Amino acid sequence: MKINEFTTNLNTYVATVRVVLRNGTTMAKTHVIADGTNQARMLLMHLYGEGNVFSVQALMDEEVTEGTKTLTASELQVKSLTDRAKQLNQQAKETKARQSLEKARKRAQDISANVL
Repeated sequence: MKINEFTTNLNTYVATVRVVLRNGTTMAKTHVIADGTNQARMLLMHLYGEGNVFSVQALMDEEVTEGTKTLTASELQVKSLTDRAKQLNQQAKETKARQSLEKARKRAQDISANVL
């Protein structure tokens, strides 16, 4: 074995491929892990057929690990309280808007009653 087999990180690629079915074809997105773009394309061409690989794009490390972060109990509690505070602030804004709309309607009714 060579040292680069241990030290080289594999990359994740997203590919758009055509999947051939009995009744027709469909487009699909899939993930493949390989050393490089060419190797990813070759693997996909072997799996899906030579003319069925349309695009191969590398995913950045942040995109791969972004959805896998696990929050601790205290972080979850802080997030929950923050979300609740945002929700309450939004409700307060909606209530104030409703109250001001009601005042404006009442004022408009009073003005129209005085004019007639």
